[in-house]
Amino acid sequence: MQNLKKSIRVRVLVLGLVIGLPLQMCSPEASDDCNCSPITGSYFDIKGMEMSNYRKIDENSVKRMLENEAVPYSEYEGLSVEYQVDYISHRSHAQPSFSMINSAYACSCVYDGYAGSKNEKLINISVITLNDFDENHKANDTINDLIIVKGYYFQENEYLQDYLIKDTTNIKFQGIQLLVDRKPTLNENYKVKVVVELSTGEIYQDISESIIIR
Repeated sequence: MQNLKKSIRVRVLVLGLVIGLPLQMCSPEASDDCNCSPITGSYFDIKGMEMSNYRKIDENSVKRMLENEAVPYSEYEGLSVEYQVDYISHRSHAQPSFSMINSAYACSCVYDGYAGSKNEKLINISVITLNDFDENHKANDTINDLIIVKGYYFQENEYLQDYLIKDTTNIKFQGIQLLVDRKPTLNENYKVKVVVELSTGEIYQDISESIIIR
């Protein structure tokens, strides 16, 4: 089983998928001149999860936060839920290219798991605060109504409750980023448990490191 790369890898993957679509896609299983490295599998199967908090360094970079590290809310980038996955191979015949751009200038290699999860849909995510957050959200309460799912690149941010209603397809990415929409008012220590439920009946959960949001 291979661990999921950190969220920056996920962003690179999404960028490659979005930007690369108009170009001639380079298939590791097809005959082409892109010199792509072989991949383990086009699809992924979720086997677990782990989480990391991130803070913004500048407009183009973030860094992983340490236990008990303090951060102004304006610099808090959110909690990255990263799926641990196995990759599933799926060999298919080479597809003809419809690109009119010369392949020497239009190659874009794909990554492991680029086709998404083969069988798993997201049924529910529960975010539970482990400290008193505010007057309406005490320790061990679910705070889904405060959680925003951060969109990758051209996707829009969306509140988790709305995201869960609309997201009915197989899981596309190997992780999800969750941002609380305000700083705590009763206890600046922010620590949550996240429970992920899949359509296959699998349930995974993890507890985040405690950080301080001011």
